[in-house]
Amino acid sequence: MKIKVLTFGFLISIMMSSCIVYHTQTTDIPLISEKNDLRVDAGISIIPSAHATISYGLTDKIAIQGFGSIGSDDRYYFQGAIGIYKKYDNQKVMELYSGFGYGYGSAYIDANPGDLYGDYQLYFGQLNYGRIASETSNVEIGFGIKTGYLHSNLTDRNYYDWISENGPYKTYHDKSLLFEPVGFIKIGGDKLKFSIKLGGTMIFKFTNTDHRLPYGYVNLGFGINYRL
Repeated sequence: MKIKVLTFGFLISIMMSSCIVYHTQTTDIPLISEKNDLRVDAGISIIPSAHATISYGLTDKIAIQGFGSIGSDDRYYFQGAIGIYKKYDNQKVMELYSGFGYGYGSAYIDANPGDLYGDYQLYFGQLNYGRIASETSNVEIGFGIKTGYLHSNLTDRNYYDWISENGPYKTYHDKSLLFEPVGFIKIGGDKLKFSIKLGGTMIFKFTNTDHRLPYGYVNLGFGINYRL
């Protein structure tokens, strides 16, 4: 039953890829474990996009991270974060990041027809936890939970309501709560691994709640992860 639900969610995400402004970001969960620990991750996702992440252990306690994705229909998203981390004796690592993201998206609807397009800003915190590779196993596994305040500025060109061929069009300045869990597994050698990430997104609007924000509920990413 769970497999059927996930499969249905993937199919809906792919079918609606031209109808969404935002989608789940398959950001790397690096599990930085020491100073100068550098992780580079790059890949693609089923909601058509390419992504890359760079994470670095700046000190014995502080890590920094940069991420970007570029997708179809002119969608893009970039974020930067700084956080703290702690490694435990059993190869478990916990990270806590705070960051800012900026993106652009557009959605198209055939009914009117019309477009909804514009930019958004995300102020977020993210908790990561998982197990890194050891002498007996190169498998890494874990999860991350991102929560944040999403502020969007989207122009409604006959998307929600028909206005006219030439406008003027209304711009919605919305405030929302974003919740985005992501799980991952990395398999491979000591340095180079193949990564799979599965994530979901829930967005709860505080303003203009009668107009649903078009976004992708689930995303699956594949990539290559390299540790220097």
